[in-house]
Amino acid sequence: YSSVMVAYAKQGDVVGAGKVLDMMQADYDAGNKAAKPNIRSYNILIDCWSNSGRRDAPQEAEFLLRTILEKHSAGELEEGPDIVTYTSLIQTWMQSCSADAPRRLHELEDILASLASMKNTSTRT
Repeated sequence: YSSVMVAYAKQGDVVGAGKVLDMMQADYDAGNKAAKPNIRSYNILIDCWSNSGRRDAPQEAEFLLRTILEKHSAGELEEGPDIVTYTSLIQTWMQSCSADAPRRLHELEDILASLASMKNTSTRT
């Protein structure tokens, strides 16, 4: 699934990549445990939105972040958002013309700095 998502992403096809993620979830829900979406799956789609150039890219990427957070909190996703997730979100907002972009960029940069700090602390112990 991930390879197909990457292929759609390279073509800038957010709809196609999103359909693959939906298909993964449906297959997993139908009993195919190997089809379970993971953080990489969501990161591919967020990165695809980041590179899409679409006006709604920041909102769609933020929706995916909320989905990741909710699924992780519910135990449906093993890993929560990571540095790749937030880096792609930052890239999406940087390319946005939205009036909210500066505020959201600042918030995301703070989160990314906290993640990096936590990662550095955990590798030292």
